[in-house]
Amino acid sequence: MDEVAEAAVVGRHDKGSRERGLIRFLPGFVLILILFIAGQLIFRDPRAILFDINGYKLAWVEVLMVAAAIVAMAEQLKVSKPGVNQINEALLIGLVAVVQIVLFTLGASGVGGFAMFANTEFVLLTLINVAQTVVAFQINAATLMRTISSG
Repeated sequence: MDEVAEAAVVGRHDKGSRERGLIRFLPGFVLILILFIAGQLIFRDPRAILFDINGYKLAWVEVLMVAAAIVAMAEQLKVSKPGVNQINEALLIGLVAVVQIVLFTLGASGVGGFAMFANTEFVLLTLINVAQTVVAFQINAATLMRTISSG
């Protein structure tokens, strides 16, 4: 059975994937974190209107939340390739979630320079990231188990 398991789980390079350098390992939530910091520095009020289209008003933080949800779903697709162990990607996704938790903790405890992370918007972004990390690990494990059992 061990030989079947080893044969069923192939590496990234065995599938003929294109090399895109280290960028392909960069979790999408790094960009969301950068956008959050930029938004905090640009807009004093997180509810500041960014778009007003025929009475539909969107604040910059609402646009950021939608972007975070889309990135979270895209990250889950990244770890869902059948037969390919994507644990490294899942671990990097989790690392960004840990960084966000640390940033919130530092901000909430009043450490100088981290106050921008002690707000509801950042907590919501962190919750989205933690949830997508858990799902990413489950998807990766499920696709590997499915591949091993069908092999």
